[in-house]
Amino acid sequence: MKKEAKDLKNSYILQARKQYKGEVLSDLLSVYIRVYFGDNRVRDWDNYHKLSMDSLTGIVFKDDSQIKLATVQIMEVDKENPRIELILEKI
Repeated sequence: MKKEAKDLKNSYILQARKQYKGEVLSDLLSVYIRVYFGDNRVRDWDNYHKLSMDSLTGIVFKDDSQIKLATVQIMEVDKENPRIELILEKI
């Protein structure tokens, strides 16, 4: 993994630990993902979710293999607050 990707993954891990205070989930899950980019550059949506899901492993869920359904929506550009929002539900 390149340094930029490692730094981004570490940032995701810190954010997950800060925002999620629940127990590590062991259930089968569905995830709804909303992506807000900071600019209009063309990107492959799937490049961002591998890192974000891996970053939640051991914090939010035991392993990302628990995710059996994923929906991704690319939202409008948000220059002030680019982000990835996740909604997880037990199946």
